[in-house]
Amino acid sequence: MPGYSHDHLTGEMSGSHRYQMILMIVFLVVWILDSFLLRVTTFLWNLTFFWIFIGLGAVVIVVAAYFMNASHKDLLDAHREGLATTGIFGRVRHPMYLGTHLFYLGLAIATFSLASIGVWLIIFAFYNTLANYEEKKLEERFGDEFLKYKKNVRKWIPT
Repeated sequence: MPGYSHDHLTGEMSGSHRYQMILMIVFLVVWILDSFLLRVTTFLWNLTFFWIFIGLGAVVIVVAAYFMNASHKDLLDAHREGLATTGIFGRVRHPMYLGTHLFYLGLAIATFSLASIGVWLIIFAFYNTLANYEEKKLEERFGDEFLKYKKNVRKWIPT
């Protein structure tokens, strides 16, 4: 979420933290059940070299960790006020959420669980809605400064 403090989001989407936790639990349950127990939608994993999926999933998880770590350093450790537009926030508007997306996706790729990828799509839609809400609040607070930032920095794909 762009911004150096959480103050500007005190009117945060009602229950969003609870929904994030529920979605995480649903994803992990589906991923574990499908990847290791039922194996209903992991049939493609058996058709090719499994280590390719594991390696690719690991790379995606490492990239996810980078985005999460960088965003926490830039947002939480900096203790600055105002709109965050430097560091990782100068490359992508929602690096924490992007890191979360990539973490889930990395797990799904590692076991090639199509069911998990389906849940990931639902999670992405939720976080996109949450990001849109936060951007509306940031636009209300920072006006043209945020609109200029929004024009120059992409929402999900880093520059």
